[in-house]
Amino acid sequence: MGLLDRFFSKPEEEPSGPSHAENLRVAVGIGTARMRCHQDTWTYFVEEFEKSSAHRDSHVFRPAADEEITREVGGMIGDPISGSSLAALLDRCFDIQFGSWSSSWNYSTLDQAIAARLGGAITRALAHVTSAAEADGSELMIVLDDRLAVQPES
Repeated sequence: MGLLDRFFSKPEEEPSGPSHAENLRVAVGIGTARMRCHQDTWTYFVEEFEKSSAHRDSHVFRPAADEEITREVGGMIGDPISGSSLAALLDRCFDIQFGSWSSSWNYSTLDQAIAARLGGAITRALAHVTSAAEADGSELMIVLDDRLAVQPES
């Protein structure tokens, strides 16, 4: 590994949690999940896949049809996503954050922050997934909807 590769390569996985590859394997095993986020966030990632159609995982990502998306107040949406599309989305978030020197130069700090937030939400949700053969459970829900904490008046 050359000096530039050391500076611009993906960081080592943290030993405390599952590796990126393990998270991808869990995501691919999911039949359907639901993403709840603002429509602008979802549009950002759909456009990211469209503009980089030559990227290795672009052919795997399949956004839901418009009639499958539920619309909520304030621009929030509920979007069904397959496990393979979820894995492609997680992988793209990882690449935006930690891409090699040749692939990350065109991503801004804002792009990296958006990818980190979504990638973190997906990873946290995947930590609660078990095989359907082992347990019945609810559909996986990934939520991007942070709120301002209300401070009690003193």
